[in-house]
Amino acid sequence: MAAASNKPGPVHFALISFVILSVVLGITTYMFHREYSDRAAKIAELEGKSSSQNQAIKKMDDEVQALKNLTGQKFETVLDPSNPTNPTSVSGAAKKDINDFGQDLSGVNYAETLQKLREALDASRSDVASKITSVADLQKNLKDQQSRLNSQIDLHRSAQEKSEADKRDVISNSNERLTTKQKEVDRLNAENNQSLADLAQERESRTNERKKLQKDVVDLENRIDFMKGKIDALEMISFEEPDGYIRRIDTTTNSVYIDLGQADGLKTRMTFGVYSKEGSGVGRGAEDVKARIEVTQLIDAHLAVARVIQSDLTRPIVPGDLIYTPIWSPGLIEKISIVGPIDLDNDGRSDREEFRRMLAVSGCILDNEINDEGERIPAGGKITVQTKFLVVSDIPDASQIVGVKEKEIAAKIGKQNKDLLSEARVNGVRVVKFTDFLAHIGYLSKRRLFRPGDLRPYTLKAGAASSSSNESIGDRTSDGKTSDLFDKKKKSAPQSSDGTTSKLFGK
Repeated sequence: MAAASNKPGPVHFALISFVILSVVLGITTYMFHREYSDRAAKIAELEGKSSSQNQAIKKMDDEVQALKNLTGQKFETVLDPSNPTNPTSVSGAAKKDINDFGQDLSGVNYAETLQKLREALDASRSDVASKITSVADLQKNLKDQQSRLNSQIDLHRSAQEKSEADKRDVISNSNERLTTKQKEVDRLNAENNQSLADLAQERESRTNERKKLQKDVVDLENRIDFMKGKIDALEMISFEEPDGYIRRIDTTTNSVYIDLGQADGLKTRMTFGVYSKEGSGVGRGAEDVKARIEVTQLIDAHLAVARVIQSDLTRPIVPGDLIYTPIWSPGLIEKISIVGPIDLDNDGRSDREEFRRMLAVSGCILDNEINDEGERIPAGGKITVQTKFLVVSDIPDASQIVGVKEKEIAAKIGKQNKDLLSEARVNGVRVVKFTDFLAHIGYLSKRRLFRPGDLRPYTLKAGAASSSSNESIGDRTSDGKTSDLFDKKKKSAPQSSDGTTSKLFGK
């Protein structure tokens, strides 16, 4: 029984629970009380700070109001963050005043702007003071100069009065002498007028005489040219000695051997005209040239080989025939002058450079040349007695040309041709046509090289067989056009094949 009474019962458990609950409540109460005390202290602290901030805010508001009153900008908005230059804000209005009133002297704030304006004002005041001082000095100098000028005016007035008195005396004394001199001048003028009339009559007489002499000179020159042309046409007298002769003919290679070589200064590529050995001379008309040859090989001192580049079947080359070129002489440098267009192959294009190279091979030089622009080269050059020929090509007629520039060039070439003919006549220089000159030097136009795409017309040689008997050959002029496949400008992209073959292979 005693053991059973010592076991904890409901009362014990209730007591334990009460104790635990009391402890928990005590601890909770303590904690709540402590937190309340801390919050009360915090609230008191915040209230103190709020009071201080309210005082600071009031102070700042007072200061802002004072600044507004000082700047004169009493807008409610001090600064507009979205629009710093807003003129209805204190800051924006201040910036506008700085820019409007400061202009070139405006700074970043009122202080800097006012400082610059003050400096500018001080400088202006200093400049004004300096100019006031200068004006005072100038006024003083002006007053001094006016005083000196008045003194000089008085002095000059006295001198003028004396001069006028002297002048009246002089005039009175010289009137008689002037009358005498005027009579002498009238006499001299009459004599001078008579002399001028005699001089004008003499001048007119001399002018008429000079015109008559000039006309006589022109008539004589025309008569000389006419008679010279008539003599050349009727008699065709030789004016040159041959350069050499044909020694032997090689019909298998269509070449000849001539009696000129290295010792004579001969060069390859030089050309000669061939003249008959029975003729009366060389260098006459182009019809006297029976063949043309070009030097290809120098064999010995006085022996060379030349290929025949043109010959006449009715007048074959024979040993002893004479050879001649007007642009080469052993040991000498020949000079010629030329005027007019140079077209060696009749293709309508200038071959002036090719002509120069051809002359250079023979050691010949152009002492006067009228280029394609109508300018003389060298400028100021003249035909002299050392000039061997004046070669004249086809001179363009300015009256038949339409283009303004082309007409001017043709007129210049015509004027230069007239001047060169006059110089040649005075110096006794022979005038030769361009075609005759080419015949004399043995030149033969080279065959034109075909170039794809060149649209210049081609004249084909006759003699091709017709497709039927007795069919007319017709016009053999070609326009020079080729297939578009040979023209880079018209060439299209490579054509592709579809692989289809002829039906003959499909059996």
